[in-house]
Amino acid sequence: MKPRQTTVSVSEEKRNGSSWRVLKRKQTSYLYPWSSPIPVVSVRGSPYELGKEHGAKCKERIPKNVSDTWDGLLHFLDCKKTDIVDDLRFYSEKIGECHESFVKEMEGVADGARVSYDDIVLLNSQINILFERSERKALEGLLCSSFASWGEGTKDGRVIIGHNDDGKRFTDQFLVLLDATPSEGYRFVVPIIPGYLGYHTIANESGFCAVGNGLENGPLRKDIRKSVPMWTIFRYLGQFVNNVSDGVDFLKKVDNGISGSFLLGDKKGNAAIVHLAPNTIDVIEPKNSDSYLAMTNHALTDRIKKDLSLRDNPSSTHYRYQSLKKAIKQNLGTIDSNAAMNIMSTHYDASVGKENHPSGNTPCRHYEYESKFAGTCRSAVIEIGDRQLKMYVALGNPCTASWVELDMKYNGSGAKRGN
Repeated sequence: MKPRQTTVSVSEEKRNGSSWRVLKRKQTSYLYPWSSPIPVVSVRGSPYELGKEHGAKCKERIPKNVSDTWDGLLHFLDCKKTDIVDDLRFYSEKIGECHESFVKEMEGVADGARVSYDDIVLLNSQINILFERSERKALEGLLCSSFASWGEGTKDGRVIIGHNDDGKRFTDQFLVLLDATPSEGYRFVVPIIPGYLGYHTIANESGFCAVGNGLENGPLRKDIRKSVPMWTIFRYLGQFVNNVSDGVDFLKKVDNGISGSFLLGDKKGNAAIVHLAPNTIDVIEPKNSDSYLAMTNHALTDRIKKDLSLRDNPSSTHYRYQSLKKAIKQNLGTIDSNAAMNIMSTHYDASVGKENHPSGNTPCRHYEYESKFAGTCRSAVIEIGDRQLKMYVALGNPCTASWVELDMKYNGSGAKRGN
């Protein structure tokens, strides 16, 4: 099951000097029906206008996401709806504290999709509600694999980032690629669950990118608290940050009550991994001789482990990490967007030491072979050049997917809107 090379462009749309197009793989049988191209949704304007356009263009999907989220949380947590509604008031305030424009935007999404404001707050805070109200079993499904390479590691020196979104097929099989031009901040692009403000791959017109993974089984239960929702943190990074150093500074200051890992990269060739827990932040910077960083779901340093509920060792995260590093090293010096797609599609399973062995232990995760409706839901590759950024996104497993390419020219002034 080796990944196939990209062939032809089947559609293209030009927008503000930029464009997106669908890159089709060779026509063969697909593993999943959602290996079709991810829909592209373009929005622009004031916070309310941005949200209303988002809601209106995704009005068929957002109400379904809302009902699925309510049903899933109430069933899984075995609690009353009124308990979660009380939580939503607090999370709405925390989202507004992160940036006041986000509240107006959620109001716009709600109006555009014809759902309630609380419903949109729920979508944006459900990951934090799971951390706070559930036990360890809810957090073992938070997975993903990521890498970044630059300088001598890539074909022409530019930064290349890859990120696989792993987990249950619902609702991440229904993502859209949101291309947003806000009246304040930077134009950004993010593969997103309709109704969300942000998600765990986001990049902007300054040449900055952030991707994220689950970290161990979360923080120690005594440390978990209500805070700025994780997806709001990613959104802030994508809209208002333009370099790795400022991204790290923001993560050090933001009110965070759960845990996660961030991989940050910018057009100047800077990169860092940030392990974030409620009371601890651990920044992993590359050594001078390094030309790549990689992460899955376990802590890469010992300093933060005392504040985390650790996964079994070895487990899927450790095997995927070994497999991912093997694929990166095999391509060092020649990594470009196509090589990155192949790296994210690797089926080397370190648990058995075999190539072409797709499973839950490979970066391109295939849990269907274990009778589970889960695996890699979405893959992304980000190419950060000197003058523009390109994001390639595929739904389902990247080994068989159709990729959409979105080109984003940098803001000529390098300044945020609304300054």
